[in-house]
Amino acid sequence: MKRRFTFVLFALSLIIASCAVITVNIYFPEKDVKEAYKALEKELMDTGAKPDAQKPEGKPESSIRFEFVRSAYAQEPGLSDKIAEAVKKMPDVVNAYKEMGARIADTDRLRDSGAVGESSNGLLVEREKGLSPADKTIVDAENNNRRTVINGMTKAIIRINRQPETPDNINQVKPQATKQFAAIRRDSAKKGWWIQDDSGNWAKK
Repeated sequence: MKRRFTFVLFALSLIIASCAVITVNIYFPEKDVKEAYKALEKELMDTGAKPDAQKPEGKPESSIRFEFVRSAYAQEPGLSDKIAEAVKKMPDVVNAYKEMGARIADTDRLRDSGAVGESSNGLLVEREKGLSPADKTIVDAENNNRRTVINGMTKAIIRINRQPETPDNINQVKPQATKQFAAIRRDSAKKGWWIQDDSGNWAKK
């Protein structure tokens, strides 16, 4: 009887252990990411972006179910430079920045006219119906480049944390990389451009 009870207890322990979710909370340094975005734009697009003086917000809270949590932190001096260097090793991202820089006059024209605005997901959104096919092509190409940049930053943060680029890790980091990219777009927007806040509200800057 005692052996049977011990066996059942052991079996239950194995079941509980197999059901546990192992989560790696990847440290996301918001201030360093914003600085890296700006440095990359200034170098690869030559936008003349100025350093951001905004203070970093608190670390994102992790959502815990029934899980064992292992945190990975990448708090190091010069972290923004290391993030930027990691991104610059990605040819597709470097090319995306250069293409964005080459069409900056066209995207500025569309934003100046109010035809498109800067959305909360970091992409250009059509604000007025009736964009010409040529202008739609510009917007599509710009958004494709922006997605490439956001994906590159996502991978850079994961690599800086020395973690594998698994779907779970990408899904954890990408929303934050997107949020910071969109924040840079709002910060650099000119007066009169349409911008969307994190709550989805649109307004002219």
